[in-house]
Amino acid sequence: MDRRGYLEPRDRAEAKHTAVTLTLVAAGVTLFFAVVVPPPGGPKTLLVAFLVPLVLITAAVLLHRASATRPLRALLAPIPIAGIIAIAGLDLATSDASAAGQVFLCYPVIYAGSQLQRPAAIVTGLVAILADAVVVFTLLPFAAAVTDLAYVSAVLVAITALLVRSGQQQDALVAELRKQAAVDSLTGLVTRRVLDDALESALTSAVSANGTALIMLDVDRFKSVNDSYGHPVGDAALVHIANILGAHTRSDTVICRIGGDEIAFLMPACPQSVAVERAQQLVLLIRENPMPLPDGATLPLSVSIGVAHSYPHAESMRDLYADADAALYNAKNAGRDRVGVPG
Repeated sequence: MDRRGYLEPRDRAEAKHTAVTLTLVAAGVTLFFAVVVPPPGGPKTLLVAFLVPLVLITAAVLLHRASATRPLRALLAPIPIAGIIAIAGLDLATSDASAAGQVFLCYPVIYAGSQLQRPAAIVTGLVAILADAVVVFTLLPFAAAVTDLAYVSAVLVAITALLVRSGQQQDALVAELRKQAAVDSLTGLVTRRVLDDALESALTSAVSANGTALIMLDVDRFKSVNDSYGHPVGDAALVHIANILGAHTRSDTVICRIGGDEIAFLMPACPQSVAVERAQQLVLLIRENPMPLPDGATLPLSVSIGVAHSYPHAESMRDLYADADAALYNAKNAGRDRVGVPG
């Protein structure tokens, strides 16, 4: 992750929601105590005590109404630092070094620990400790300041550590779930969702005048393989074919297990003639590379392949899938173990 990534919230929408919630809570509590227990220090201090929650409420409303634009993303990381400065400034202005005044420093730390990346969360925690030190050593006797700082620092460090660890575990879990959703557990090929996204991108971007090829592959008489040898051998056959495809296709080819024994692969920026030629080579490779069996024998395999191309007819993803299905049907209808095209 680059340095700019450290300032990016783990989830922008959740960071925005959390910032708004904590800001409103802080504003409400501050306003409540300004009314019920006015701070000492005269009218100016009282004015500050009322002014701060009004500013916080205004900031929360503006943040709530803001869209997920670049300025908002840039604002979400500095929010806890700004909050710490505001809290420390209010404590100094109202001469409040009480536990009630210091506890508000937990709010920015909670936000940073739960919403920001680890480096930003640690920096926020350290800034909060520094701000508390300024407040207590300014307003309290030395011995009392040291005691308060030690207790508050311990709390802030614990909050940061626990929330950062929890966030990292959650991120790891989400990443694993995304990986499982994107990769077929048997063959290691990508899932239909990934193929659809790649195909949509290929059809909507003008990266090449060569067009996009979509190839559909079906294992010939796959049911017979399962019936004769068992499903574990059938699964091994799919893995065997997937390995051949992965080893003999371009690096930018997206290979997907659609389901069952049906495999599709997307070849962006590929002319139709080249796609047909590559499909014919794959038919030959699979025919010439039978799968080894545990007893030392080999299992001959063959595939039927349908090749569709975005030019000149298939302009949408649905059209391209329909053409690929039609091409695959033609290959099967012509005797299997061959390549078919639409029409």
